This record gives sequence, structure tokens and C-alpha cells, in this order.
Amino acid sequence: MKILLVKPVTPPNFVINVVPPIGLGYLATALRQAGFKKIKILDCVKEGLTLADFKREVKKFKPDLVGWQIFSHDLESLKESLAIVKASNPKTITLAGGPHPSGFPEEVLADFSQLDYAFKGESEIGLPLLVKKIEGKKIDLTKIPGLIWRRGKKIVVNQQVFFCDLDKLGMPAWDLLKPQDYPEAPQGVIFKNLPIAPIMATRGCPFQCTFCAGKTVTGLKIRSRSVTNLLAEIELLYRDYGIREIHFLDDNFTFNKQYVKDFCRQLLQKDFKISWCCPNGVRLDTLDLEVLTLMKKAGCYYISVGIESGSDRILKLMRKSLKVKDIRCQIKLIKRAGLTVNGFFILGYPGETKKEMEKTIKFSQNLGLTRAAFYNFLPLPGTEAYRQLIQTGEISADGFDFSRTFQSETPYSPKGVSKSELKKLQEKAYWQFYLRPAVLFALLKEIRSYNQIKYLFRRARTYLKF
Repeated sequence: MKILLVKPVTPPNFVINVVPPIGLGYLATALRQAGFKKIKILDCVKEGLTLADFKREVKKFKPDLVGWQIFSHDLESLKESLAIVKASNPKTITLAGGPHPSGFPEEVLADFSQLDYAFKGESEIGLPLLVKKIEGKKIDLTKIPGLIWRRGKKIVVNQQVFFCDLDKLGMPAWDLLKPQDYPEAPQGVIFKNLPIAPIMATRGCPFQCTFCAGKTVTGLKIRSRSVTNLLAEIELLYRDYGIREIHFLDDNFTFNKQYVKDFCRQLLQKDFKISWCCPNGVRLDTLDLEVLTLMKKAGCYYISVGIESGSDRILKLMRKSLKVKDIRCQIKLIKRAGLTVNGFFILGYPGETKKEMEKTIKFSQNLGLTRAAFYNFLPLPGTEAYRQLIQTGEISADGFDFSRTFQSETPYSPKGVSKSELKKLQEKAYWQFYLRPAVLFALLKEIRSYNQIKYLFRRARTYLKF
């Protein structure tokens, strides 16, 4: 069976970070372990493919099964891509996984008649079983973990099973991902060494942030690879692919302090030097000076942290379990350890006033940060915030436009603030934060190539009008 795993065609204005889709890499490894060898990973974002290009790729590869990794903003692309695949060969099996199917399991099959199956949550166990079933093996569909399927007119969602021993997953199929071929600046202008590869040490997050959809895919329980297994992958990337910098994509890499300390100490004993960072964000309340200092010593130079708001009231509504005073103290601690820190902020949370948003903008400028990202609130499937908005009638389950649930878009605004006002506040936050001499100087010091400058301007134009 020929299997095509796809990161879908995405509108150019939606592209922020172009990184290897390691989730698809893990699926490719799971399929290989089950005996399937004819697998291709197609990253339409990295290749800059249009739907016409995708059509040519499908005709060229002639897959028996096509699977997409789907975020909510990919829905229109998924619809058109499904039509392309089924027009090419109606017998081709189609399936989707990722955050959107995990948050809306029944809806994704109800809304896409050309989608044969989907998966809720992690699918390294379920996908190989499904492919074996398709090939004729005697496997009960009800026993395939996380599978979303049709029994007549009824849509069935099987129970999720989370992989407990992450070491047994193996490593992503790096030979199919080719990390050395990706853009040199996946996180804007932040990097120390090239080339760069993403990696994941843990899965899951036990915290209850109302806006976060991460737990719909990986669950609440933190599961960690062994440090030995993690270092083996880093060494593989270093020696076989020439990778010189690692970006951790974990939802909460620093949750277990002892794990982080063990990793840092063992990394320091290796005979190669590699820089690394945590651009996806870590919890401020998991950090202390000992951990931060050891991270710095072991090659970490940059972390992102979820600050979200400068209002204690909004932080409480978000269930962040943090207060403004705690944030100030922790940011000082990170800077004391010598790490660059990037703050994530959310504007337009349900119930938030314009005055509170202005307070957050000012707060971001008074923390001593040199990097910040301001996101308009997105009501994502499977989140507590989304459910609350449906219950209160602020948004409609039928009429909400999920194609705009992207960082630079404004699909929702709280009562009393229009979407255009919210967008202007986002632009104001960026302009006021970055047009300060100290911040501009720090940013310019990080630029090492012309490509970084181009990427920086492209990134800026995604959020700002100029």
C-alpha cells in the first residue's frame, strides 16, 4: 500500500513557522514498524505548493491512502484537497488527524463526506491497525484507538489511548522529513546555529488553561522519553543530518525539573556542542534559578513563556494559576540566568475590556522583554473557552468561521469591542513594543543573514499593515 502523509496547502498569509511536521514523521515510523514501506511525507507549506501543485503530486505518487494533519484554519484546504484525491481515484482512502478532528470528532466526518476516517488524539497505535484492516486483516474497527468512523449513518468515536512508553514510538522518520532542507529561520530571526531541527521530549500538559487545545490531542498526563532516548535522537540529527540547533516543541518541557536537570547534565557530557531553545513556550511557575542556570550552561539561549495578560482578573478567567506579581518575579529570574525570553500575550479574551487590553500592552513593555508575540484570542475546538462561548450564545456552532482561527486573524472579539478595534489593538501592541530603541537594537544584533531580514518583514506584514 502506498501512503501519502500531508501537511496541507496553506494560504501564504497564514504561514508563520515553517518547520518539519514531526507528528507526520512519528506516524511514518509507526507505519514502518508495522511493515508498511511505501510512505511519502508531503509538506505543502515547506514546498510552497498550491492546490494545482498538490494535484500533480497526487497523480505522480498514486497513493492508496492519503492522511492530512489538520488545524482548524486548514478546513477549506482540506475540502479542496479531498476533492482532488477522490477525483484522481475514488477508491483512495482518505483520513485526517490533528487538533481539529481531536476537538470536533463527530463534526469532521459529518462536514466532509469525502473523508473516510479521522483520528482523535494520538494515532501512532491506531493508524497502523486501520491500514491493516483496509488491507484485509481481521481487525475490529471498534478496537482501533481514537478512530472516528461511520457505522451506517452513525458516526462512531472510539476511545483514545495515549502511548505511555514514548521510547517505543521510535524517532520520527527523519530521512523522509529532511530537516536540513528547511528554512534557516523557522522562528523569525531567533537562532544561534544552522541547520535547525524540532524535537519533542514530552507529551501532555496537566494545566487547565481555558484557551488551549493541546490537551485534546496529547492529554493531561505528562509522559516523557528517557533522557538516553532523547539524547540519541539529538546525536542522530547532529551526526547524520548536520543539525546544529534543536528547538523543543513540547507543550511543557520544564514541567519535571529533575528531568530537565538530568537532560542538561548528560548533554554537557557529550562530545558535541549544540544550541537549543524552547520557542513553543514553557510554564513560568515550573522555573527556578537552578534549572534556568543549568539550561543556559547546557546550550539553551532562549525560551518563550505564556504570560497572556496583565490583568489578574483575566488570568483568573483563563485559569492560568498565575498572578501579575508572579510573572514579574519569574521574568526577572529568567533574565538573571542570562536567557533571552519571549512573552506570549492574548488580546480579546471573552469578557475582557478594552481597558484591560491596554493594560496588557503596557505590561508587556514594562517587563524588560526584548521579544513578544500578541495573539488575538481564538475560540478553538475542544477548549473550555469555546464551550463557554457556545453556551452563552456569543458564537454559533453552525455559523462560526474556523478558517480564520489563525494567529494573525480576528475571528472573534469580546462584547464591547469590535473586530476592527481588536485588530488595531494588536497592531498597536506590536508597534509600541518593537519600536523602542533597546528592543530594536537587541533584534538587530540577532540578524545574521539577508534571508532573516526577508523572513522578519514577511512575519511583520502578517500582523501589521504597512
